Amino acid sequence: MPDDAHDSVRKKVEAIFTELAGDRTRMLDGSTFPAGITTTITAALSGPDASEEQILHADQIAFHLTDWNSDAAFIVALHLFPERFTPEEIEAGVGLFLCHVPSHVIAAARLAGHPAEDLFRDDDTVA
Repeated sequence: MPDDAHDSVRKKVEAIFTELAGDRTRMLDGSTFPAGITTTITAALSGPDASEEQILHADQIAFHLTDWNSDAAFIVALHLFPERFTPEEIEAGVGLFLCHVPSHVIAAARLAGHPAEDLFRDDDTVA
């Protein structure tokens, strides 16, 4: 996969969200950690009377839910405007998503006390 497909898909996702969200698009840039959003999630999950340990726990969950913002942007952009992406860009975006997102989602689910087993796995198949 040429690197230009990775660059191209990032640029297209940025262009789509710039059309839709203007300056807020910067919140979906994977090179910038969305600390404000992480803080908002941490506060919501820990509550006003949380202990330091509960806040740190909520912050870990928040990190795992926000670190893949550019990957989420790609999936949403693809849902909204699939015709704007070439097959090579879709392959690049899907590859980036699958390399980065699953471990974060599993970690967040486990930290939040939710089961993280593969519900879609058929025990007769090799994963």
